[in-house]
Amino acid sequence: MSDQLFRGRMNEDIARRSYYGKFIFNSHFLIFLTITAGFFLYSLLSLLETLEPSAWLDVIAAFLVSTLLIPTYRTLLKEADGIFLLPYEAKFGKYLSAADRYSLTLGIIKPLVGGAIAVFLLTVGHSLAEIVSFIAGAIIFYILNFHIKKAVINSSLSNPVMLASLIGVSFIFLLLILQSPLWLLPASLVYCGGLVYARHRSHPRLDWNAMIDYETSKLNSYYRNVALFTNVSHIDKQFKRRKYLDPFLWQPKGRAFSKEKMYEYLFYRTFARSHDLPMIILRLILLFGIVMVWIGNLYLSIIIVLFGIYIIVLQMSQIYTAQAYLLWPKVWPVDRGFIQRSYVVYSHKLVLAISILFSLIFLGIHYEYFFLIALFPLWGYIINRSLSRTVYKKEKELSD
Repeated sequence: MSDQLFRGRMNEDIARRSYYGKFIFNSHFLIFLTITAGFFLYSLLSLLETLEPSAWLDVIAAFLVSTLLIPTYRTLLKEADGIFLLPYEAKFGKYLSAADRYSLTLGIIKPLVGGAIAVFLLTVGHSLAEIVSFIAGAIIFYILNFHIKKAVINSSLSNPVMLASLIGVSFIFLLLILQSPLWLLPASLVYCGGLVYARHRSHPRLDWNAMIDYETSKLNSYYRNVALFTNVSHIDKQFKRRKYLDPFLWQPKGRAFSKEKMYEYLFYRTFARSHDLPMIILRLILLFGIVMVWIGNLYLSIIIVLFGIYIIVLQMSQIYTAQAYLLWPKVWPVDRGFIQRSYVVYSHKLVLAISILFSLIFLGIHYEYFFLIALFPLWGYIINRSLSRTVYKKEKELSD
């Protein structure tokens, strides 16, 4: 019964990932991803031709791989399982074994990509035997890290301390293996000792509350990552005050409280108090900025900025869809046109500010092409106007 239960939940999780995946990996993003990956690979291969053997290359390769060798652990448990499945705990082994297999394969992409980059770096100054030993060590550490992590979750040990310890130990031993493949044996013994200790500290029975809370946090983390690219209705819409954003929230006075202008202030306030949206936009700007600096190609920088503005405008529209025709019109009913015009004013100002930030990053890399920055606010205006119309159209269909 338990393996059938997990199979059903696994299919549900796969269907969820497929559903959001078709929104994330749309044609626009796939084109951007293909171009970026091609330029990244080209620049990496060009860089390798000029590099000399260095300890820093070993440090970079070992650190990159060690940070990616912590597998995800997904049990797919639900809140009610702590009550209804408790009598079947003795027969729960097949469920957990299936969860182990699913978890190990679920997060394999990141270590594979990171390992491939590390292998490229290690071709400078290392023999085939050393590289093979490095890969073998990474595989062993990946599996043992998973079992240690699983044991710690079902214990009183600290998860953050466990994660930091596993990354640190993996980093040190991967560096040592590059110096001598013989370090693979003592590294495996140390890991096995850590696994024995973690299992010794584990609870004799399943800590259902801890396991369910951990699964809930991982699911919410997945939704937050998906929310970088598309709207997710499952996220708990919380609000958070950030005092450093208070100066950007003026105090409405007099005519600003009118039906024509008040909604613009409410949009600004919702953005500033949103739990995730400001940080999501900031992370996207930093991410695209790092890629621009790393690659340094003029044409790709333009594509990155245009795509970054497009993604951020998509994110901004969730404020309208989540607020403008749910709560506010019920509290303060006004003509829909006032709300739409307020959103246009708010979004155009915010997109202009974001375009200026991207322009500053672009100027820092390609200052001799300063005249191209005029393209970015123009693109932001066009794409924001187009996507706003799409939002209004969906709203009208829902209201009809």
